[in-house]
Parts: sequence; C-alpha cells; structure tokens
Amino acid sequence: MALDLPSGAGAGPTAVPFGATRTLSKEFGADSRELALKIFSGTTLEQFYTNSVFYDRMGEFIAQRQLDGGHVAQFPVIGDDIDLFNALDDNVDNDGNTFEDAADVGAEGGLKAGYHNPGDFISGKKIKMSEKTVRVDDVLVAAIDVPFADLDLSHFDVLTPFSQKLGRSLATDLDRKIAAIALKAATTSAIAGVMPGGQSVTREVTGAPTTQADFFADSSAGATNFRDDCASLARQFDEDNVPQEGRFLFISPYLRSILRHETNIFNRDFNDGSVAGTLNTRTIGVLEGFQLILTNNLPGDWTGTTNGRYNLIDTNFAKYDFDADLSANDESRPAAIALCGASMGQPAIGMVQASGMRTVIEDDERRNVKFMKAQLHVGFDVLAPFCAGVINMKRKA
Repeated sequence: MALDLPSGAGAGPTAVPFGATRTLSKEFGADSRELALKIFSGTTLEQFYTNSVFYDRMGEFIAQRQLDGGHVAQFPVIGDDIDLFNALDDNVDNDGNTFEDAADVGAEGGLKAGYHNPGDFISGKKIKMSEKTVRVDDVLVAAIDVPFADLDLSHFDVLTPFSQKLGRSLATDLDRKIAAIALKAATTSAIAGVMPGGQSVTREVTGAPTTQADFFADSSAGATNFRDDCASLARQFDEDNVPQEGRFLFISPYLRSILRHETNIFNRDFNDGSVAGTLNTRTIGVLEGFQLILTNNLPGDWTGTTNGRYNLIDTNFAKYDFDADLSANDESRPAAIALCGASMGQPAIGMVQASGMRTVIEDDERRNVKFMKAQLHVGFDVLAPFCAGVINMKRKA
C-alpha cells in the first residue's frame, strides 16, 4: 500500500520515510544533530549562572567593559563625593594652619565648599581622579572527552550531567577569582586624595586555630561575635559614605549554620507570625544592612587544590593568589567578604571581557570520543577599594 505524504509549498515538513527521522533533527530536517548544540549550551549556561554567586551579580558590584581588540581596558576612578566642610577653620593637612592653601585642597581631595562672603571671587576646584587598568586573562576552558564506547554502553544520559559539570566548573573558578579580587580590594590602601582604602575587621585567636569554629563557636556567643563584627564592618562603610543599598556579605555554610543561635535575626524580621517556619527554611535575609549570600569559594587553604595557586600558572595571575591556610602566626583568612557600591558608579571590582560563554560539542573520530567544551575570556581587578570589606580571622602567637 502506498504512503501518501504532503509535499510542496505550505505543505509542512519535508516528506521523509518512516524511520529515517533522527531524534535531534529539527522539523524532519536533514541535519540529524541540529538540536544537539542548543541542548548542550543551554544546560551549561543554566548551571553556570545557577552556581555563580559573584559573577551572576556583576551589575551590582562589578563594572564591565567589552573589549573590541586589545587586551586591557581603562576605568576612570572618580574621587569621593563633594567633601563639605567649613572653610573658615578646617585644617585638612594638619600643617598647623586653617584651610588656606593648595596642600589642604590636595589632602581633602574634593571640592572646596563653605560659606561665601559677598564680593569674594569664587574659584572652582578639581575633583581628584585616578584610573585603573584591568587586563584580560587567558582563555578559561573547561572540557570533557566522552568515549563513544561509554555512550554506546550506557543506559542513561551522560551528556547532560557532563555539560552541567562544565558550567559548574567555570562558575566555581570565576567565583574563586572574583572573591580573591574582592579580598585584594578590601586590603588595598587608600588612594591619596581620591578615596579611602578597603574596609577590614579582624578577630584574633591565640594558639593554632585552623577552622572558623575556632574563631566563631557554634553557640550563641559565637553567633553574637560574628554579628558584632558585621556591625563594625557596616559602620566603616557608613563612615566612608558607601550607599546603604546594595550591600552584600558572602559567608560560608558554617557561618550561616551558627546564626541560628541569633534568634533575634529570625524572630524580629521574619517570624513575626505572618511568615511561618522561616527559621526552618534557614532564611536569614539581611544582617546589619548586608544581604547574606552563601558561597564555598572564599579564599582559604588553597595549597593543595587544583588551580589554587594561580601564580604557578602565570605571574600575571598573582592577583588571584590568596592562600590563607593559617599555618603561621599573624596569618589571616577571610570569614566573610562584603561588596557594594555599583549604585554610586564606583564598584569595587572591574571586569573586562573579550568574549562571552562559548560552547562546543562535536565528534572526534580520530580518537573515538565526543568532545565537549565551554570557555570564557575575561579578567578582573580592583577599582574602588572602599566599596569592599572583609571580616578576617587572624592567628596570633
């Protein structure tokens, strides 16, 4: 019996015999793998953004430049907002005289603003500015070879979980680097006459502390100590006129777990009767003005981990090389890192991007494998250090 299939303009898909259509073709098309790249790319991108807590919030504390040729980008670093003072008595540079000369203007780093006597000439002052250059890194690649034999013998989907691993791998690596740059910003000194340096709060413990539990006990006292340090860090941001909105504090799973002892955080803000069981969902929300974000990628003991010592790869990557293993006295490790400031136009971190996420999946017949790759070409560095902060754990003798 003959099989009649539609054909011609407007008749729908191209006519093909039953059994000839491949599952990855699009609308009975001739390309039997037409959908493979899209499925792979979508899964990789989804996992990348799902597992990235720093990179995924770039618009909130990271300034971005797209490179169109070249390998660096320059970012203007504008001085603090207009510094208001009483021009009659201020002695900014501590030279024993009141505000009266260029040295005072230079030390202040802002516009001279004060009371005016009618008839006096009003001369404008310059806002101090600087610039930062951010260099793009080498291409960051994550790749997997899947043998054809494994695909033939497997009774379950292996490509999807492998593509997810590619996305998670890139997300983890970039988050570790951004966290390292954030720590670098928080420990950067002030730019003279332009802006303050990074914010820092340090909790010291004598002996040989090695874990966060040695600094913040899993108890009400430990939770209170951490909250006190958050309050001190927030005050430093306040005193340097960092905006109240858009403040993020990145903490470890351990710190989130001990905050259950600070019952006021939950009871006052969340368990007021309108929301039931919020404590059980481990929702903390805002602590001392910081939105809490969970991460496993804060700098720690990186001596024995893959890509932990970036300086061993290339000296240009030394900016990412923060090994904080607390193995000697006076060494520190971050318990939490704070970032904010994009709303005022001076984020703590700058990023340059030569190319976005690129994904490839193809058969390598000469090696009998399916090759899967995802890559990015970006770089990071410090812009405005006073918009970054750290709660440090320091080992003392």
